[in-house]
Amino acid sequence: MPTGKLHLKRTPAEQAERDFRKAQKAVRKASRKRRHADSSDDEWKHISEGGSNNSSRATHKPSNYTYVFSDDEYGPPPPPPASTSFRTHKQDYDTIYAQLEEERFREKIFEAMEDDERLDGVESRLNSYAHIPRRWRSGGMDKMDDEEGVKPHMMEEEDYAERKHAAEYAEQERKKAERAARRAREKAVRKETSRLERAADDERKRRRRSKERRKVAEIRLWYDTRWKELLAVGKTGEEQLTFPDIPWPVLPSESDDNKSRRVISLGDITAAAISTFLLLDDEESVEDVDVVKRRKDKLRETMLRYHPDKFEGRIMSRVTEIDREKVRDALGIVVRAINELLGERR
Repeated sequence: MPTGKLHLKRTPAEQAERDFRKAQKAVRKASRKRRHADSSDDEWKHISEGGSNNSSRATHKPSNYTYVFSDDEYGPPPPPPASTSFRTHKQDYDTIYAQLEEERFREKIFEAMEDDERLDGVESRLNSYAHIPRRWRSGGMDKMDDEEGVKPHMMEEEDYAERKHAAEYAEQERKKAERAARRAREKAVRKETSRLERAADDERKRRRRSKERRKVAEIRLWYDTRWKELLAVGKTGEEQLTFPDIPWPVLPSESDDNKSRRVISLGDITAAAISTFLLLDDEESVEDVDVVKRRKDKLRETMLRYHPDKFEGRIMSRVTEIDREKVRDALGIVVRAINELLGERR
């Protein structure tokens, strides 16, 4: 039956002190037994040497004699100390005490680690169920975004429907953003393509104009050179001229590769073609005084070359009979066009 006595758990210091006292008690008890055994051996030896009357006692020990060093009664004997001084025993007790403290400390550490692991597992299981519906929250908790890790089967119908609707809305917004981004990319691609096409078209036009200007410059150079050859001294009467041999102030419809012969027909000689050939210059302004003066001089020079009286005496006599009528028709067109241009410039 329980005695009703309250047993309190000893503190580590109390336990160590108790162990120390028990060790001291065991040592003292063993020392007393050792001294008693030594004295008994001396007495037994003295009795054995006393005579024959005590031979039986010398050969046989008493029946009630017990061994001093009984392992069953006292446990294994302690190791013999290197010195019997109190200081040596004090050092052994300190070592034993330190070992006991180390073992108790390790046991406490392991127990604390096991408790932490057990508590962590319990906390994780409890946290998996710690979901509060949004409509039951208060104090600002309704604004918390902690439902991302909640499983659907743990949610109520309203929360699940709200979350599903939010997910559908987010998906719609994502697709809408993707479509807008795709349209923006396509628009940017079309814009860039249009820009590149315009740039390429402008480059083609620029090259075509440059080519045309070079062509006009070459034709004008041939035109001036040919007139110088026709008007040179000593050339009169030495060369029979046809309609294409005469340098007309128009651009030819086509020419061969070496530009040595201009292909011009009577239909190419018009007032507009003459004005283009003599006055067209893309890079010069018609409002410039020097440009206006230079163009008037150009028209007067052309009129002197194609003046009917002078042209008849210097050129017409050398034209073949078959082309003379055609040359006279072209000459009349040139003279009338130059007169109109001169009248406009006055």
